[in-house]
Amino acid sequence: MASFGAKNPYFAPIESEPEGELPVYKGEPVKIGRLVKADLTLTMASGKLYADDELAESAEEFVSGSIAMETDDILDTVASVIYGAAVKEKTVVYNTSDNPPPGGLTYYKKLMRRGKLVFKGYFYPRVKAALGNDTAQTKADSITFGTSATTFTVSNANNGDWRHTEEFETEEAALAWVKSMLTSAAVEAASAARAAKSSASEKVGV
Repeated sequence: MASFGAKNPYFAPIESEPEGELPVYKGEPVKIGRLVKADLTLTMASGKLYADDELAESAEEFVSGSIAMETDDILDTVASVIYGAAVKEKTVVYNTSDNPPPGGLTYYKKLMRRGKLVFKGYFYPRVKAALGNDTAQTKADSITFGTSATTFTVSNANNGDWRHTEEFETEEAALAWVKSMLTSAAVEAASAARAAKSSASEKVGV
């Protein structure tokens, strides 16, 4: 499998976080910009138990993650949603008291698997943004394009989920999924599917 593309990052702030369920999102999701890259780094908690001079038990659990994202641009109206900055008429005001809202993040990647295109959607139910560094450079005899950087801290939702992925045969289906995962209908469907899976597992164990 080879990855050679990534597109359409969307964000929506969280309205509420029901116990044991995925978050409920507020309003329409906003497109962050045209995606340049999204690099995920995970922090895992691990433990090992040795007995009789050999590894007897091992465990590894998700603690948190960090997504370093670059886009071609971020509109001021979008930045205000992601970073929690205030908008006064046409001016976006960044203040030391700004508190970026937790929200959901989605995008998709383009993959090649055995000569066939596959589009893989990524959904992070709970993230929080941090404003990235900004640079300005004078014009020279060569053109260097700048990008907008945002770091998203990934944490788990109240039901323990920290990421969902799904593969699609068409880009249109992947884009529709990316947008839909930040709506209440998709959250309810995912929660119902999780509950059904848990119920089935309990019946098997009986």
